[in-house]
Amino acid sequence: MTAMVIEERAEQAWVGMHTTADLAHWDRVNAHVPRIYAALAGADQPPLGGPIYRYRRMQTAADPMDVTVSVPVAQRVELDGFASGVLPAGRYLVARPEGGPDALTHIHGEMWRWAEAQGLELAVEERPDGIHWAVRTEQFLTDPETQPDRSCWVVEVAYLLR
Repeated sequence: MTAMVIEERAEQAWVGMHTTADLAHWDRVNAHVPRIYAALAGADQPPLGGPIYRYRRMQTAADPMDVTVSVPVAQRVELDGFASGVLPAGRYLVARPEGGPDALTHIHGEMWRWAEAQGLELAVEERPDGIHWAVRTEQFLTDPETQPDRSCWVVEVAYLLR
């Protein structure tokens, strides 16, 4: 089992793109990442880390899901053609598993079970069109350019708590 921690976090500004996609077409979501970094470089705005995928709504893993792919920045910045915002401050349940995207399916289930066992309530709402999260993110902490072995990648998974 991956270690779980609760962290108090400040708000985090980001620049990115809102999109809807299913896993079969995830390459369309990932295609936004280099565009965001290029736009930040062109605006002389340094990124503060790897890409963040914020899941807003999902029914099943096979269905299209609403996601924002973004890059963290020091302060909110407006760039033509891109969305911007902040991840809210608050208490987050966090895990940092190794294994890149392949580890993510299992970690989400582990986190939900761990939160329930600890009496923690995730900031999530179930509606007829799927599960809606206040904040559920996956941030890639390992740069694939410097570590091509996906099994060594670390991804930070975070859920906002109520």
